[in-house]
Amino acid sequence: MKINSPKIHSAFIIAATVIFFPVAILLILIRFALHSPVNHLRAQDYRVVGHAFMTFYALCVLILILALSSDPTTTVVDLILVAVVMAVILVTPGIVFYVLANARNKKMQLLYIRYKQLTLDDGVQTVSGLAQFTGESSKNVTQDISFMMASGLFPNASLDSAGRITVTRRSSPAASSSAEAAASTERGAAVRTPRAQTVAVICSGCGSSSEVVPGERKECEFCGNMLSV
Repeated sequence: MKINSPKIHSAFIIAATVIFFPVAILLILIRFALHSPVNHLRAQDYRVVGHAFMTFYALCVLILILALSSDPTTTVVDLILVAVVMAVILVTPGIVFYVLANARNKKMQLLYIRYKQLTLDDGVQTVSGLAQFTGESSKNVTQDISFMMASGLFPNASLDSAGRITVTRRSSPAASSSAEAAASTERGAAVRTPRAQTVAVICSGCGSSSEVVPGERKECEFCGNMLSV
């Protein structure tokens, strides 16, 4: 099962809504209970409730239209009135749950960003520290960090049993290539640097010959006399 997969698939709940709405309600309650410790699935739970209300509304309107259309005294105004009343009863809560789903999803995305900022930029590397800064419980933080690592939202991170988060920082291939190129250039420049030309000079003190760079002074290796060109 994928980490984002709910315990009870949304398709089963929608099917139950069409077949027998109370069964759908029961499945929703069970799903909420099973997902109570799983923060990242809460938005999906709210959204499937919205789907269930919308599906049930469409089903009810269809049944009422078929029932009322068989009555010759029923007018278009009557059908519209029934549809509006049913919309107030069923569509309104469906929209509310859609709004809750979107709000929950945005909250979790911002929370994931906050976790990474605190860990990477501020040096907070414990679950208890993240819980203190974010206001979430340690249980929720542990579950959130585990989900981020498993889903690739927090690469190169690990969480131990003591609640400590470790992030392995890896240098990028581009940076490594640039560093190697710079080192190679420096080595090449050093190899290509020409040596200064020297001139053989006879020491006036001892008569020995020494190599001296023009414009520089050098001490004779044998008698210590100063040599220059």
